[in-house]
Amino acid sequence: MNISAFAKQYATQIDGQFTEYDSSKSIIVVPLSDGRFQTVILSTENSKRSGKQRAVLSSKVCEYNASIDFKSLLEKSAAFDYSKFILEEGYLKVEASCPTDGVAEDEVRHMIQEVAIQADAFELKLTGKDIN
Repeated sequence: MNISAFAKQYATQIDGQFTEYDSSKSIIVVPLSDGRFQTVILSTENSKRSGKQRAVLSSKVCEYNASIDFKSLLEKSAAFDYSKFILEEGYLKVEASCPTDGVAEDEVRHMIQEVAIQADAFELKLTGKDIN
């Protein structure tokens, strides 16, 4: 599946915004409830484990700080369908990934929504702001 082409089409369907940076990286701004928005970065890369091409969907929650209760976040992410919390380059993020070969559009749609909704919810909870 061409994740970027699908994301462009999906952004139009949800009245979001789509920006393609290159053939392996794009951004979709997902409109959420209460006039909020969340940016989801979509990229493709080869899996370090299998070598297969995979799509990675991620969204920043907030900058890391020592007051974040990671145990609680790990427990909460156990209820997510597709995504998980990660810590990368000093930021807490929500991330989902899947092989690009054979993934259904419906699954990618759900991943985009889950990443956006969870990142936004925890961003609001942890910072009280709409930053990302």
